[in-house]
Amino acid sequence: MSNTANKEINFMKKIFYVMPLLAMALTACDPSEIDGAGEWAQFDINQLQATATPVQVDGKNGNVIHVASNSPVVTAWDADQLVESTTHTVTTEGNIYVTKLGTNNIRVMATNNGGAPAVKEISVQIDTISYITDAIKNRLCIGQSGAPTYFGQGFNVANITISQTIDQLTGKPGNSITITKNTNPALCTFRWGSSKIETNIGKIVTYALDVEQELFVDFLDARGVAATYSLGKFTAQAYSDLPEGIKLLTGYDPVTAPTATKTWTMAPENNWGNGGNNDKKPSWWTTTVWDQGGSQGTLTFDFANSTLTKQLEKEDATDGDKSGSGPFSLDFSAENAETNVLFVLNTTEPGNIIHPIMINQGDYHPTRYEVTLIDEDNLVLRAQHTNDATWEGCFWVMVKVDE
Repeated sequence: MSNTANKEINFMKKIFYVMPLLAMALTACDPSEIDGAGEWAQFDINQLQATATPVQVDGKNGNVIHVASNSPVVTAWDADQLVESTTHTVTTEGNIYVTKLGTNNIRVMATNNGGAPAVKEISVQIDTISYITDAIKNRLCIGQSGAPTYFGQGFNVANITISQTIDQLTGKPGNSITITKNTNPALCTFRWGSSKIETNIGKIVTYALDVEQELFVDFLDARGVAATYSLGKFTAQAYSDLPEGIKLLTGYDPVTAPTATKTWTMAPENNWGNGGNNDKKPSWWTTTVWDQGGSQGTLTFDFANSTLTKQLEKEDATDGDKSGSGPFSLDFSAENAETNVLFVLNTTEPGNIIHPIMINQGDYHPTRYEVTLIDEDNLVLRAQHTNDATWEGCFWVMVKVDE
C-alpha cells in the first residue's frame, strides 16, 4: 500500500474518531433551529468562516492557538502532536495547542446535519514552545538540577555528563550509569544494551555483566529533528545497583547483609512437575521428588562467594542425586514478561538444585533454570525441554527454610 494510501486511512480514522464528538454536540444543537438551516444542510467547507491564530508570546507565535468559527454549524478541531496523541476539541471558540515548531496544520471539521463532517486545514507558523505539556515536561526533567528549562531546538553531545557507578564491595565498575547533566532542550532516550530510559536526567541500569555495551542517546527536538549519538562503550563488572531478585533469592545486601545466605527446600507437596514452557507454575502434572526416587534437601545460596550448596537428607536416593557445592551465577538480562522469566539461575555440578532431572528427558540434568516466581518465602524454577517442539517445561517448587 502506498504512503499516500496510509495517510488517507490514518486521516479517516481521525475523522471517524471526532464524529461521535460532533454527534454529541448535535444533540444540543438542532440544525432545524439554526437560521438558514436548509441552506447549510448540504454544507460546503469553503463557506466555513473559521480562523486559527497563534497566541503571541514576547512578539513570537506561541504554540497555543486560538480557534474560532463564525458559521452556524457544529465545529470540531484537532491538531497532531510531536510525541503525544492528537488533541481534539469541539467548540465555536477556544484554544488548542501543538508541540512542534514550524508549520503546523490545524484541522477544522464541521457539520450541520449529523453526517460525515466536511474538513479543511488551516496552516499556522509556530516560533516558540510557550506551553509545555506535563508529558514533555516530565521527560525533559524540567525543574531538576542539570536539566533543560525549555523545549526547543538544537542538540550538543557536550551538554551531557555521565558517570558509571563503582561497586562498593568489589571496587569494580557497576551496572548503572547516571546522566547527571543534560541541558539539551530536546527529548532524549538513553539506551545501554537492552536497557533504556526516556528522561533527560536519570539512571540507566543493565543486568548484563562482563559484556561491553555501547551507550547511545536518541534525541528529538521541537522541530521534529532526530538523530542518534554514541556516548561510549561501558562494561558492568559487578551489581552496584542490586536487582531485587538477588536479595530475595540469596538474602544478600551489600550494606545491611553483606555476608548473608539464604536456604530453600522443596515444598511439602506438588514440588516437581511439568507444564507449558511459558507457564509460571507446573500446570500439566505434579508430584514430589521423593515419590520419584529423589530426596528432600536444602539449597543454600551464598551470593558474596557465588556458591550454591546442596545438602540432601538421603545420599543414597535412587535418582543418583548427591550433595555438593559449586559456583552459580544470575542473569537478569534474560528477563521476559511474555514468557514469565524474572531472571536466570546458572548452576555448576555438584552444586546443582535438588533432583535436577528433566521430566520426559531421561537422566538429563539441566544447569540453566528460569526463575518464574519469587518472593520472600516462595521460589519456582523452570527448565526448558531441549526439544522446543514439545512446548514443555519442567518445574521445581520451593519454600524458604526458617532459620
